[in-house]
Amino acid sequence: MTDFGIKNMWWGYLHSNGTIQLKRWFGDHADYTTDCMGNPFVIEVVTPFESETREDALKLLENRLGVYEKNPMLLDDMA
Repeated sequence: MTDFGIKNMWWGYLHSNGTIQLKRWFGDHADYTTDCMGNPFVIEVVTPFESETREDALKLLENRLGVYEKNPMLLDDMA
């Protein structure tokens, strides 16, 4: 939570080029719904979730997208 009592909310998606796109979420549901529907570059979307830091949010997003299960070699990069 921020100093002002506001939750840090994030959402993200897996891009067709294989990159993970992490985005801050400020309450607009279209960000992860209609803006992503039919977009050929969006492979998978993770709906908004709370996380204190960007680093923690990225780890959560990677886990929810199953990045490590799909590519175990990435775990070596974390060691």
